[in-house]
Amino acid sequence: MIRIKAVEITGPRQVTVVEDELAEPGAGEVAMRSLYSGISHGTEMNVYRGDAPMWQRKQDRRRRLFVESDEPEWEYPLRYGYACVGVITAVGSDVTEFAEGDVVFSFAPHQSAHVLPAGSVSKLPKGLDPRAGVLTAVLNTTFNGILDANLHLGECVVVFGQGVLGQLTVQWAKLSGASPVIAVDLIEKRLVISKRVSGADIVFNAGEERDIAMAVRELTDDRGADVVFEFSASDRALNEAIRTACYNGKVIVMSWYAGALANVYPGAEFHHNRIQLISSQIAGISPELSHRWTAARRMEAVLSLMPKLNLEGLITDVVDLEGAAAAYEMIDKHPQDILQVVLDYGED
Repeated sequence: MIRIKAVEITGPRQVTVVEDELAEPGAGEVAMRSLYSGISHGTEMNVYRGDAPMWQRKQDRRRRLFVESDEPEWEYPLRYGYACVGVITAVGSDVTEFAEGDVVFSFAPHQSAHVLPAGSVSKLPKGLDPRAGVLTAVLNTTFNGILDANLHLGECVVVFGQGVLGQLTVQWAKLSGASPVIAVDLIEKRLVISKRVSGADIVFNAGEERDIAMAVRELTDDRGADVVFEFSASDRALNEAIRTACYNGKVIVMSWYAGALANVYPGAEFHHNRIQLISSQIAGISPELSHRWTAARRMEAVLSLMPKLNLEGLITDVVDLEGAAAAYEMIDKHPQDILQVVLDYGED
């Protein structure tokens, strides 16, 4: 048996570290000792706070609807997380694509070791800092968003929200040939990183430049942005993103919103400017791309392009596993002080 420690969410805003055991890997499986895992500041905070719909309702996967149920999708305690980097320590008898010592990524929860199907782990590029490898999950999410946007060379892109996903989208947009790429946030520290690390051409502090839509039009011969990405999970930001897009422009909605959106006014620019509001979510992709851009190909592309991105500069805090509860609380209460928190499982 393999002794492990795991992070569990035991109630709204309650986290603990527990001990457990795993069986040794069987046929088609690998054992992985965790090095680092990344805490998601968006999706995972909705889970941690108890805001995710899965706590109250169940998803009818055949009908693709959330329905009322006496047995909701999730119950406490829950092991969550989807950004784990580790080292292969053992392989099943029929596994040939991995060997002991390989550094790999998996969409696995926060725990010190895992036994996983071999097909669910991916080798990281040689020479990549393993801490930066935890960004593989959100790199897939943001790469998906770029594909959903159908971005073209020379198009103006605006990215609302400069958390780690917004930062990565700035980098993908630059790599795709967009120009100018404009970053928007309320937190000045993040905007500094947007310029210095992610390469944004222009940054706007939404607290100081209150009419972002007008400011973008002044930069684009009154057109507005061709593509706007919304990452902030703020209904006010979503409304401003709609205003910022040009006539027939696109708003790629990548936030997972908690609750209703009281400050979105669809009767104004959304209606009169024929704005395309596109939901981008990692479980799928635009139908016209789905045959060519399978999940496997997207992962392959992300892994091959990682060395072209500035990833290490986005890791701001590294915390020991035993400090997981404090790390969650820090993200929840002081998001302005951090960008990406990584749990460190140590060498032993």
